[in-house]
Amino acid sequence: MSGSVRAKGSGPSRNTQGRRALSRLRLLLAPPRAEVRQGRRPPELIYGLTDRVPVPALLPLAAQHAMLALTYLIYPIVALAEAGVDPHRAQSILTCCTLCIGLTTILQCLPTRFGSGYLGVHVPSPGAIPLAVQSLSLGGPALMAANTVIMGCLQLVVSRLVRPLRILLPPEVCGVAVTMLGVSLAAPALRRALGMQLGDHPLVDGGALFVSSLTLGIIVCVTVFAPRRIKLFAVLAGASVGWMSAVAGRVDTTDVSAALRMVDTVALPHLALPAFQFEPALLPLMGLMVMMGVVDVLSTTVSLEKMNDADWRRADMGAAGRAVTATGIGNILQGMVTGFQSSLSSSAVGLAFATGATARVIGVAAGVAMVATAFFPKIILALTLIPSPVVGGILLYTAAYLLVAGMDLILSRRLSERRVFLVGLSMLAGLSVALLPINQQLPLWAQPLFSTPLTVGASCAILLNLLFRIGIARETGEIVSAGAPAFVTVQSFLERQGGLWGARRDVVAAAIPVAAQALELLQDNEIATGPVELRARFDEAHLDVFLLYEGEVMEAPKERPSPEALLGDARAVAGFAAYMLTRLSDKVTFGRQGTRARITLRFDH
Repeated sequence: MSGSVRAKGSGPSRNTQGRRALSRLRLLLAPPRAEVRQGRRPPELIYGLTDRVPVPALLPLAAQHAMLALTYLIYPIVALAEAGVDPHRAQSILTCCTLCIGLTTILQCLPTRFGSGYLGVHVPSPGAIPLAVQSLSLGGPALMAANTVIMGCLQLVVSRLVRPLRILLPPEVCGVAVTMLGVSLAAPALRRALGMQLGDHPLVDGGALFVSSLTLGIIVCVTVFAPRRIKLFAVLAGASVGWMSAVAGRVDTTDVSAALRMVDTVALPHLALPAFQFEPALLPLMGLMVMMGVVDVLSTTVSLEKMNDADWRRADMGAAGRAVTATGIGNILQGMVTGFQSSLSSSAVGLAFATGATARVIGVAAGVAMVATAFFPKIILALTLIPSPVVGGILLYTAAYLLVAGMDLILSRRLSERRVFLVGLSMLAGLSVALLPINQQLPLWAQPLFSTPLTVGASCAILLNLLFRIGIARETGEIVSAGAPAFVTVQSFLERQGGLWGARRDVVAAAIPVAAQALELLQDNEIATGPVELRARFDEAHLDVFLLYEGEVMEAPKERPSPEALLGDARAVAGFAAYMLTRLSDKVTFGRQGTRARITLRFDH
């Protein structure tokens, strides 16, 4: 009897332990509540970030993202061919790379501590080609794997430092980075669209121009003129028609069947831990690659944030840090199975914009599709054979969107003298790489930093932002005479100073009624025994408004006063008004500055 009692009692105990373990796992994976930022949904979105997508729409949307991502396998193919890696080994690396970018995409899209929670699709990084070629030449796949693991570890370290960098990444810096993303895509997009081969005298191929124009035209027409539900398949329609026209017009003469016969239809990915090697001479190059990767991830994440928030004001550095974390984990996985370094895809941002669908479930489904594709080598190879003009047409659409999105970010604030030079000089620096042969004249270790307009333009914007922050924390004030109208006085003062400082108009507009209410509180309740000094301080991250006066320090009630307090004495009315100040601004403090009492109102910028 006692044995059966113990057996019955042991069941609930194990269930309780299981539930506790499951709750701990959920707590570990779930991001802190403060880091999940929900913005107002833009009206042009068909499927927003957290929407459920019906299966008939989910499958083609995910297929478009997966197909576009797998076309980027051309970058590891280029690196492997440049280093002379044998075809069998190269196919194994491509399979491992496909598997890892699928897993990393799933991790990136899930709202956990290890992913941004946005529709971020990972692709083989084109910026990794120089490091991969050197690694393969010096030590083969083993050295490339070791360097990819080191890169992933460095990215995990940097992800812990992203949040304090918010003050260094105002909207104009993010806007320059996003614009330069579009410029970086322009050269390869135009080269593919025009059928121009690299060389001394590249010529335009009329057939390639027709195919790319047809692809781009269909994407644009479907996006602009088709019903909302049809817009979801704009890229798929353009790519399909473009591919058929390339084959019919003999623009693409690749013998697809012969290429596919070289690989198996179904095969398990060959996963094996490589024999790690290390080459200290490549450390400077890896440091540059980490910086480039972080700028790229931040730029892409900011674009995704803005697409999902109609009232976007500043970068969510919590999400950006988690995006870098997922990228680092993905590169560690890539290195452990001898894959290829990956990063977030800016092209996926353009695709999401074209379809009007940013639901994270689409990214998860695309990741699952890529993982499944890793078991079908023929599909991997076929996707790398998409005609170059078709890819060029898709990239042209993506570049056009990124250019406009970046300009919109830059112009979201009034451009002061500092911002004019920051934006102008940074964009000129980025364009110089696209227009002039600067890269070939630099040392080998520095060439990756100057390889694309993105790295140069974004790095220049960050450095100029640091330089122009010298002396930017400015403070000024004026004396408010007794009997002066509170709202008019505050409005005139803050609008004048906000224009000089280049503060956001919406932040200044939000600060005016709150500061006016605080001034009225001091004047009408005779709390201030003399004139009030109105001061303001701006440092890019905050707009602080101070009211200094002779009198007693106010205290705000810790709990919401009852409406009957408005019918009480002057002290009760003042307490109610002070409580309302704490609810209308981002932060309110009451204290003293020297011999005078002070009210400080803070508004996040």
